[in-house]
Amino acid sequence: MINKLSLATGIILAFAFQTMNTLAQPPQKVSYQMVVRDASGELLRESTAGVQISILQGTAEGAAVYVETHTPESNVNGLVNIEVGMGTAGLGTFSSIDWGNGPYFLKVETDPAGGTTYTITGTTEILSVPYALYAKTVETETQTLSDVLAQNNDGNTAQIKNIADPTDDQDAATKAYVDDLLSTIQVVQNGFVDSRDGKHYNTVLIGTQLWMAENLAYLPSVSMPFMGSDTEPYYYVYDFPGTDVSVAKATSNYQTYGVLYNWPAALTACPSSWHLPTDAEWTILTDYLTNNGYGYEGSGSDIAKSMASTSGWNTDSTPGTVGNDQASNNSSGFGALPSGRHNLSGYFLGAGYYSVWWSSTENGSSGAWDRSLGYDGSDVGLGYDGREIGFSVRCVRD
Repeated sequence: MINKLSLATGIILAFAFQTMNTLAQPPQKVSYQMVVRDASGELLRESTAGVQISILQGTAEGAAVYVETHTPESNVNGLVNIEVGMGTAGLGTFSSIDWGNGPYFLKVETDPAGGTTYTITGTTEILSVPYALYAKTVETETQTLSDVLAQNNDGNTAQIKNIADPTDDQDAATKAYVDDLLSTIQVVQNGFVDSRDGKHYNTVLIGTQLWMAENLAYLPSVSMPFMGSDTEPYYYVYDFPGTDVSVAKATSNYQTYGVLYNWPAALTACPSSWHLPTDAEWTILTDYLTNNGYGYEGSGSDIAKSMASTSGWNTDSTPGTVGNDQASNNSSGFGALPSGRHNLSGYFLGAGYYSVWWSSTENGSSGAWDRSLGYDGSDVGLGYDGREIGFSVRCVRD
């Protein structure tokens, strides 16, 4: 099976980026990434997968207006890259899709054996109306959008604001799209405030994903260390033995590391417009860093140093590890601190030595996938653990 990739911001930006060199033309292709797993949930590494992409009109069960197939090769992390619009067409043509006549939905089907015995893995809405209108009305301004997001250019922000001037001949859908884009730019530049508790978070744009640049610290209640569950939400602060939230928030561990969440709590802990990343979204992050020179000495998958904070880790003597030469860490801006974990046995372990973050992707009936960094490691760990354990949470923008 393939775990569904949550598109949200990523697919919006993908469409926008694909139109940059075509200006007023509709998108001719869309970059799409996903992680492939076999029936047992294991990553399908360095193997050929059969994939069918369908664009559905009207509803998630609507008629297909375009269908194509691909046989991509997965990499060592099980990730495949597909250019929607460039496959073997089975129905219609991608260039003839009328994006203004949506809504449209992207359906992904796959055969891990590389054939055509497909398993439906998910259908996700594509916000198609803004793309067509955006290409029509923004015109040459599209050339500046990537610079705004990547470089936080206030001048370009002002240009985009002019697009949404009420005197312009635009409809509500275009204005809503531009407003959403402006909101995203503001979050990139300034971070955001969680309306639930007033806490401010810094953010970092890595590739087309917008991540929180610090651990989530939302704490609606605090659980006793010897209490826990794999079905009900529990919240822990490292080494805190009580249940008083205000006292827990005053501790240095809370202020430094945020909150440790069991998996049920992690699933709903992120603030509005943000979500717990899927296993596939974590892989998009690590693959981006690997493929764009964030590995130690500029290449490779040893990207842990690029994600780790520049202090706070136990020291290590091996070059290339997180704990060695910590001042050279964090070239990606992810800013990972060694926040440790909470075990159901009631013990807190690992602060200063490692950090683990939940994904939203299940593994069996009692586990879920996660990612980790360790002071003596150079790679990002991929694992799965019981849902009762308390790990940190990083949220990614919808």
